[in-house]
Amino acid sequence: MTMTSITENTSTINKNQPRWLIATAGLALFWVIFLWNFWERGIYALGINATVFLVLVLALFLQSLHATRRLAVCDLFWIAPFIIIAASYALYDNQFWKITSLIVVPVIFVVFYVQAFTPANTRWTLTFFGRIAVHCFSIIKYFGTVSEGYISLVAPNKATRRRMLIRIIIGLTILIIISVTVIIPLLASADTAFKTAVDTVYQWLQKFISLSFWYRALVFIILSLLFAAALFAWNQLFKTKETKDTVQLLDPIISGIVLGGILVLYLLFLGIQFNHLWIGKLPFDFRETEQLVKSGFWQLLFLSVLNIVIYFFVYKKTVPAVQYVLTAFTGASLLLLASAGYRMGLYVTYYGLSYEKFFASYAVLYCAILFAWLITKLFAHTPADILKFITLLFLWMYALVAISPVEQFILRTNVALAKRPDSRIRLFEMTMLSSDVLKTVKYYNQTGRLQENTSYLAQKDQSFDWQPWIERQEQQIKDKSWYEYNLMNILSRSGKY
Repeated sequence: MTMTSITENTSTINKNQPRWLIATAGLALFWVIFLWNFWERGIYALGINATVFLVLVLALFLQSLHATRRLAVCDLFWIAPFIIIAASYALYDNQFWKITSLIVVPVIFVVFYVQAFTPANTRWTLTFFGRIAVHCFSIIKYFGTVSEGYISLVAPNKATRRRMLIRIIIGLTILIIISVTVIIPLLASADTAFKTAVDTVYQWLQKFISLSFWYRALVFIILSLLFAAALFAWNQLFKTKETKDTVQLLDPIISGIVLGGILVLYLLFLGIQFNHLWIGKLPFDFRETEQLVKSGFWQLLFLSVLNIVIYFFVYKKTVPAVQYVLTAFTGASLLLLASAGYRMGLYVTYYGLSYEKFFASYAVLYCAILFAWLITKLFAHTPADILKFITLLFLWMYALVAISPVEQFILRTNVALAKRPDSRIRLFEMTMLSSDVLKTVKYYNQTGRLQENTSYLAQKDQSFDWQPWIERQEQQIKDKSWYEYNLMNILSRSGKY
């Protein structure tokens, strides 16, 4: 049997592809050995092992990219964030971003990896993303080919090699049968020490070759096929069907009316609601505060996203006069965003940080940087690739927050803000945090800095017992295998603050 072609053409597999098959099988084997506890403990089983796995995956795909001569120096600008994200697993237990990373990071990686096989200067459009999505699912048609490739590796093509492999398998089978049924029982009955050693081996084999073993074997086969199919499917030249620099201009009257009308509404809103937007303090009632600040924040943030979409469809597609209106429109959008950020700042000051409020504030920063960039591009002569910048900015900001001590920042900020006489922060709500803050919580608990500030409540002198949370986090770290540790786990076990 000959190994079939992996490419869309009917050419034979080149010399690199058998090594890729072995490498993808190695990745699958690493996963079922060192990441198997993910099914039981979830993201808490992802530590140094996840970092090593992600680095190996990245190295394999980049080696494939290099082998096809598609790897360029400029690609380091999107490769570096993925290295940072991979390293972050060996640093923290932050459950919020680890969960989102399981979905977000693979999708973004596929987008950038596939675009490396596109012709130079390909613009990122909605059609471009749609074609990438279709191209990603092309791995399905490679499963059969990859399966034949693995069979060809196990059973060599040449008849003499195949016969030799069959003879080796027959010899090993006969040896195992004779040893297990005759030789080993006789030797075990002749010497008790030998019998003890054999029993130990039997117990180990019985434990290893269990139901879990067969589950691992099944997952190993599936992952081997999936990794290999993805590698070979996405390792193809990705051609786009876009016209050469043809831009369909929008009707200047229609676009001008729409942009100008929305701009007037924004300015009217900013003018009338000025006293309410830039509020100096919050009402006492929590529900009223939540309605005024939290709900208003998400409404304004949604408007910011809508404004980015409008900008994308109008940018460089109208006459200069409308582009000036677009400039004012973008500036007004930035003011709305600033108002949303200010609302969230007040909310945090009185009620403290949480995962939601931290990443919502980070989203405001992301939009602010994006709006500032969009405004500068309105005065540039060369059209900007907006979608590419949006994706690349998101990737870099995601990577930076991945290696940041987010939970430490949340804990320390809330403890500091809780000292304010008008603070309404409940420190016990931070039990949602992971063992990343275990050392700090133990120190704060011993020094009395986790005492609740309940002066604004009817029930005073309320306290919260942090000891169960501390014991739960310590036990969670103890349950980890050595390869599941991260830096914060190691520091927490050091016993030093």
